[in-house]
Amino acid sequence: MPAWEAFQSQLHILSSHLLFPADLGETVSYSNSALRIAVLVAALSAALNAQSAPTPPPPATAPQQTKVAPVTTTVIVRGELRDDYLPDSVVTGLLDPAPLRQTPVSVDVLTRDLLNDQGIRLLSEAVKNDTSVGEDYAPVGYYGDYQIRGIPIDLATGLKINGLTIAGEQDVPLENKQEIEFVKGLAGVESGVASAGGLINFVTKRPSYITAFDTATDHRGSSFGAVDLGRFFGSRKQVGARVNLAGEHIMSYVQHADGWRGVGAGAADWRINPATTLTSDFEYQHKVERSECGYQLLGSTVVPDISRLSPSTMLGFQSWEKPNTFDTWNASSRLTRDLPRNWRAQLAASLSHSLIDDNVVYAYGNSVAGPSYFFAPDGTYDIYDYRNPGELRIDGVAEALVSGRVKTGALTHEITAGADLFLRNVRMPGFYTYASPASSDGVIQDGSLYTWVGSENIYQNDQAFPAATNSAGVAEQAGPRRLYEDNHQSSLLLQDRIRIPHGFQLIASGRFDNLRDHNSSAFATTPCITLPVGTTKAANDPCPVGEVLNSSVNTDKKLWLPQYAATYNPVSTVTLYGNYGVLLSLGPQAPWWADNGSQYLAPFFTRQAEAGVKFAPTQRMLVTAAWFRMTTPFFYPVPDGRGNFEFASDGREVHNGLELNAEGKAAHWLRLTGSLTAMNATSERTSNASYNDKQIINQPHLRSSVFADVLVPHAHNLHLMPGWSYTGLKQATRDDTVSVPSYNIFNLGARYTVGGEEGHLTFRAYADNLADKRYWKDTGANYGDTFLHLGAPTTVRLSAHYTF
Repeated sequence: MPAWEAFQSQLHILSSHLLFPADLGETVSYSNSALRIAVLVAALSAALNAQSAPTPPPPATAPQQTKVAPVTTTVIVRGELRDDYLPDSVVTGLLDPAPLRQTPVSVDVLTRDLLNDQGIRLLSEAVKNDTSVGEDYAPVGYYGDYQIRGIPIDLATGLKINGLTIAGEQDVPLENKQEIEFVKGLAGVESGVASAGGLINFVTKRPSYITAFDTATDHRGSSFGAVDLGRFFGSRKQVGARVNLAGEHIMSYVQHADGWRGVGAGAADWRINPATTLTSDFEYQHKVERSECGYQLLGSTVVPDISRLSPSTMLGFQSWEKPNTFDTWNASSRLTRDLPRNWRAQLAASLSHSLIDDNVVYAYGNSVAGPSYFFAPDGTYDIYDYRNPGELRIDGVAEALVSGRVKTGALTHEITAGADLFLRNVRMPGFYTYASPASSDGVIQDGSLYTWVGSENIYQNDQAFPAATNSAGVAEQAGPRRLYEDNHQSSLLLQDRIRIPHGFQLIASGRFDNLRDHNSSAFATTPCITLPVGTTKAANDPCPVGEVLNSSVNTDKKLWLPQYAATYNPVSTVTLYGNYGVLLSLGPQAPWWADNGSQYLAPFFTRQAEAGVKFAPTQRMLVTAAWFRMTTPFFYPVPDGRGNFEFASDGREVHNGLELNAEGKAAHWLRLTGSLTAMNATSERTSNASYNDKQIINQPHLRSSVFADVLVPHAHNLHLMPGWSYTGLKQATRDDTVSVPSYNIFNLGARYTVGGEEGHLTFRAYADNLADKRYWKDTGANYGDTFLHLGAPTTVRLSAHYTF
């Protein structure tokens, strides 16, 4: 009992001072916090051992003879020690998990070992290992948008945990994750109405016997501490539990963007009986950090002079600027039941909750010189007091699946069938009242607060400006939170994997989706909207001349989404595959300055054909190659004939590409992960001739990346970890007249385990961007706007991992 009391005391201290400091101004001693974590681990270990120890029987009062007590031996199976970067299987991509080398889709998996070796704690750092995945507006201090195969993912549907969709507007904590899966291309049967380029799935750690402690820092003074605790309980060890706790004090390379976060996560597995298993997961993260802004082209035609800029600069910073606050949690459960004749049933449900207090001094455009949505030619830009408190996004998923085998002669049918329900709810600051969008005194705004406060220049020092106030000097506020979007999807799904003799498989699958997507944003509540000249106006349309009645805010569709694949194994080590699919995605949102500003466009179809080969030269190495062709609508601001623009679909994008990947243990002294993507992604058939047959923005023709773990000869237990990546030239305008140059990034790390690979203590050091290269990492279009983001400078990380 004293050990348990010590554990409770240390847990209280840890949660009060490490995970949740009062504010950024509180002085946090992370050396003391690390000590507390160590004490916590020791106390918890002692408490668990004390609780699990059997109670000795009372002594016999009158023994007649001496009896030898029976000896009970407990055998703990910890699993095979893996020392490569190759996972066994993938969770997503198809309805039934399959070995990675037999999956007929292009999938790249980052293992826990790889994340540890590179010191990765953000998804934006992890995506650099897969050259088909890139950033599409992921500033420091904010959650990231990403693109796969040159197509932006939809944050409403593009991120998953254990195969269940989450609200993607969050930085998913990685401390409790075992793997990150990048599924490239269409996954419509598995995902329903979703983002076209692919999806990202996080696989959580499962319960095991483990007591581990991690601590880390970097050359800027960041502090990180985490504990990983797991045990099994019950007479047959039928209940397993695992807890991950972490706290981090973030010292960012961007000035004024320091912050902190706390994470708590738990996983439980319960073997109810030999045929039934229940697994559950829960994670919560609280994060406070200011976010930076991106740059824009100067006068719409010139890239800012990178030699005069610094990655540490926060554009437009003001001392009164509040940091962003993120409160996110994700919970899920899955019940699996083995049925007679090798059939299996699954029930799963999840709920994801993202609440954000969004604040930034927003650097955007210039209202005096040139287009108002680009910086001025001399580098002058406007800054706005932007506040959007109470952004609430909730994703809910429920699914039921049954799977099994049916023999029909020489053929074996592996059938999976079921149904699922997806709910998405978005609430944002909205209008004051329908009749009066803003309050008469100018305090309560129509939606988010977005007020001009001054102008600055990217080549000069920041100036001080007051925060946004009305004419009486009262601080302006965003409007009350209202419903913005309500999305319901109910689906029936079916997959038949047909195994044919001589190494052939055919996979036919489809999803019948009933989609209801109702937009209630500020635009949706506007009765009349302006459209280009020539738009047909109904006779009974009550709107004034030049405007038409707003009717394109809701989507109700019933549709069939097919997906087909075939595989062939000429030998056991080679898999040839091909697939074809059609996917419906929700339409993007128009930029605020367009005629149809803030409108969510209609859903759109993407079609894909893919062929590939997977080769396993050894059991611990996999080499893959995939060719793909994808067609999807081309969205951009279309001139309306009156000097303005309407954000619309005009023409199409065609993405033709080749992906090469290698991962695993190539030799006893070498393990590696490598990726190369060559892609020609062009716009065509548009009404603007200057956009036809041009490479789309933010997608280079060539990207490559390689990371290796090399055992140093004659230096026992020392590993060197070199890394290199190349990104080709990226276009910054849709007519390809402006681009940013290509760049190489070199990284180097080292790992040393005291006592060999079976030792308890491992030290790691890793340096990103050794040459301190200045480069533009992102030229993407976010909600129709184009931004430029600088890459991170040299960062040196140190970490230690101890297992008890």
